[in-house]
Amino acid sequence: MRVLLVALNAKYVHTNLALRYLKEGLLRSVTSDVILREYSINDRLERIAGEIYETRADVIGFSCYIWNIKEVLSVVRQLHPVCPDVRFVLGGPEVSFDVEELLSSHQEVDAVILGEGEKSFNDLLLAWQKGEDLSKVEGLAWKYNAKVIVNSPSRKSLNLNELPFPYADEEDFSGRIVYVETTRGCPFSCQYCLSSTFQGVRYLEPEGFRRMFRRLLGQGARTIKFVDRTFNAHKRHAFEILNIVRDECCSLGLSGQVRVHCEIAGDLLDDEWMDYFKNYPPGLIQLEIGVQSTYQPTLEIVARHQNFDAWKKYVPIMKKSQIPLHLDLIAGLPLENWLHFRNSFNEVYAVKPDMLQLGFLKVLKGSGLRLNSQKYGLLFTPEPPYTILETAVLSHEEMLQLQRMEEVLDKYYNSGKFIHSLREALHMFPSAFDFYHELAEYWEKKGWFQRLWPGKALFDKLWEFIEWVQPQRVSRKGFLDALRFDYYLWERPKTLPDYFVRSEGQGEWPNGGEAKRTGEEIQRDGCWANVVPEFAAMDRRQWNRNTAVAYFETDVLKVGESGPGWFLFLYQQGQARIYRYQV
Repeated sequence: MRVLLVALNAKYVHTNLALRYLKEGLLRSVTSDVILREYSINDRLERIAGEIYETRADVIGFSCYIWNIKEVLSVVRQLHPVCPDVRFVLGGPEVSFDVEELLSSHQEVDAVILGEGEKSFNDLLLAWQKGEDLSKVEGLAWKYNAKVIVNSPSRKSLNLNELPFPYADEEDFSGRIVYVETTRGCPFSCQYCLSSTFQGVRYLEPEGFRRMFRRLLGQGARTIKFVDRTFNAHKRHAFEILNIVRDECCSLGLSGQVRVHCEIAGDLLDDEWMDYFKNYPPGLIQLEIGVQSTYQPTLEIVARHQNFDAWKKYVPIMKKSQIPLHLDLIAGLPLENWLHFRNSFNEVYAVKPDMLQLGFLKVLKGSGLRLNSQKYGLLFTPEPPYTILETAVLSHEEMLQLQRMEEVLDKYYNSGKFIHSLREALHMFPSAFDFYHELAEYWEKKGWFQRLWPGKALFDKLWEFIEWVQPQRVSRKGFLDALRFDYYLWERPKTLPDYFVRSEGQGEWPNGGEAKRTGEEIQRDGCWANVVPEFAAMDRRQWNRNTAVAYFETDVLKVGESGPGWFLFLYQQGQARIYRYQV
């Protein structure tokens, strides 16, 4: 029996952990002829179908999620007429609910694995191989004489320590995101999440993780993401896992080259966690916390019990420990209207996370909110990914405005390229939410969302917007200095936009030619040998090509050095370092 396992990932850089578990399980107990193929949903479906056809597989299994189910079904429909004897099996969170409707409406699908698939998929293939009755396979939905039959679910949760090793094959993971898990399940019961449909948390023994992590590092993996729903559900377990991450990276000399991403619960942070982070290698871990909302009535309805005011005090400590922090909000939750969401946004923005991810509720099959969608007036797209359209208290027009706002938030705040200019811009608006909302509506008015803009064009758009609102707001001088500072940080500019040139040349001092001559003298000043390590290794031409000097009339950095000043920007390996010129 030849088995093909197929993943249609969201992007090429992604990998599929689930299918690697399935493959090793099949090799152990069913057949030695197992193939794994990974594609992207951005690939041509005709090419995917053609390559799958040429494998001449007897059974083809697909891993299904809300973001790939349409493409998966399209590929299956293309294959079925030319592969009438092939058995098509679907599995994954998107097909584990409403399975009767799925099998009834897609005759080309032979079976669906419900829930965890490592044992059920093996049992299914063994039953097919031996010609046995499928009714004994737990966690399976299938068809018999055109009738859909849903077997009983698996009676026993899988032990993570008994699963096969998923990364046994020789693979090159350079430049890709690789997924690992040390827990299954979640201690919370959030009603928008499918984890609420399973009880309890199971743990992988730390030494089992060490073997996996060491293997991945040896295969070139440098970006590793834990799929654990709540990584810090058990503090001691989390500490042991992070100790292994640190020790393995340090022993292989990979400090500064590896980053692991963990999703944690803010309410489970405490002083002991902060002490741990203070002694952890900077930049090795990246944390994501789903705040979702700070409006307590909404949090109670969705069973996302947390107190943002209580744990936000830990954010500055984590930032000081150089731990990148992503905070998430979900728009479209029950009871949270425009003003409530505005408040949630402003509260989370105020703690200055490295990224603020504004997502939109997905009303997932099997979730508590799906079952109570009429009660809360939730209207959502009938097709995956079931994105919220409106609620009883948030109109569709308001939802569209928030979607535009999310786009400019990503372009400006989450890019990390406008730190200084955004700080100044916010002084002109009642709140951060109002700034991003007005900026998004201006983009819509100008038709800018209809085009893809190069990075530096975003500076022009932001300046045009500020010029438009400035007559009713405060002075723009500080903002323009900050915007120009960010422009220099982006990359070494060959030329400056006119609005920057005017600000440099028409100010009280320095003026055009004199400013240029002074800047060139400062750039050549031998004082840099005492403060810039790279100075001695560069000749004059290299130094001029890798540095820029600019004058700023305001205290752009806001670190207590007020008044005008010159700065040197050093560009190395895509990064810019700044040095203030001391006369």
